[in-house]
Amino acid sequence: MLMLIDFLPILLFLAVILLIGGWLLGWRVTYDVLTLDTSPYDQDVANRGAGWLLFLTGWLAVPSIIGALAGEAVGHAMERRTTGGTLKKAAEKLRAELGVTQQPPQQPPTQTPQHPAGPGSTPEAGP
Repeated sequence: MLMLIDFLPILLFLAVILLIGGWLLGWRVTYDVLTLDTSPYDQDVANRGAGWLLFLTGWLAVPSIIGALAGEAVGHAMERRTTGGTLKKAAEKLRAELGVTQQPPQQPPTQTPQHPAGPGSTPEAGP
């Protein structure tokens, strides 16, 4: 969630660039230039300035955003791995959030160990 808040200005900037490109060049040409399928010098690109803005955005901003999202995902996975986030801890956290109390497991009653009678354990009738 924090990453989305940090990326809001960048996403707003991208949205403005896409709207400008769609308005000046058309949506199909904007997509083609942004994905680097079409050169900003192509005959379909009516406005060279908007074409270059889209071309540079597609070349610099889009891969950096994808890389940042992938890095964030890997970072969260590594953090869970290093802090020992196990399934048991996740289940305990979920129970705590839901307010479900877990009863301790029932222990079997303790029994005293039974030893077999040995040669000196019982008195024998002697002579």
